[in-house]
Amino acid sequence: MILKTITFNMCHGEGLDGNVDVERQAKFLKKYKPDIIFLQEIDMYTQRVYSENQIYKFSKNIELPYRSMGINIKYKNGYYGDGILSRFPIEYSANYLMPLIDPNNEQRGILCNKISFGTTKLNLFSVHFPTNFEERKLATEELINILEKIDENEVIIIGGDFNVGVEKIGKHKYKFEKTDTYTEYEILKQYLDKVNNTEDTWISKTGSGCIDTIFFSKNIKLVASETINTKFSDHSAIYAEFEV
Repeated sequence: MILKTITFNMCHGEGLDGNVDVERQAKFLKKYKPDIIFLQEIDMYTQRVYSENQIYKFSKNIELPYRSMGINIKYKNGYYGDGILSRFPIEYSANYLMPLIDPNNEQRGILCNKISFGTTKLNLFSVHFPTNFEERKLATEELINILEKIDENEVIIIGGDFNVGVEKIGKHKYKFEKTDTYTEYEILKQYLDKVNNTEDTWISKTGSGCIDTIFFSKNIKLVASETINTKFSDHSAIYAEFEV
């Protein structure tokens, strides 16, 4: 079977024009007919998105009926975190909080879902790594601890904003340093293959770089991939199609 996936940092629905509109994001990506979407930076009921349940609205407009959200922090009278949307029923969902080296840093999470179709079991992860190298390394090691408990015959797909090369240098200020390799990726590549996307996926006033991607287990085949440029977030989406 062909499985179509997308990972997308939706920036709480805010486009480069400053308008918050989850519906236009979902309808734009709908033409790719995804089976699975990994989402980062989702708001639920916060003031800045007018108390909207964004994962429900995204799910409804892209017509993927099954959804889960990992809540990482409370924010402005609501919640903030990551999500997964699926064409198939979600059998299990858990959100693992990433380790912090400073309790004042933003809490991030590893959202895990398990789904099945036929005899195939899929382990899906949506991640948004920290803007601090030491915490990213700890998060990568935590993710590996989870992966090592999964049966080798099961499929693993991880979509996310990995923030490789990014360091926070002040409030809403970041720097990105491009290198040939990133420690976080090299650790994950010992276990998984990676989509070889190279275009910048983060494009904003605060910085830019290729920091979003998809990892997948070696028991499935990558058929096609594409960087989806959109002005409806400060991130592009990554599309990957697999033979499962």
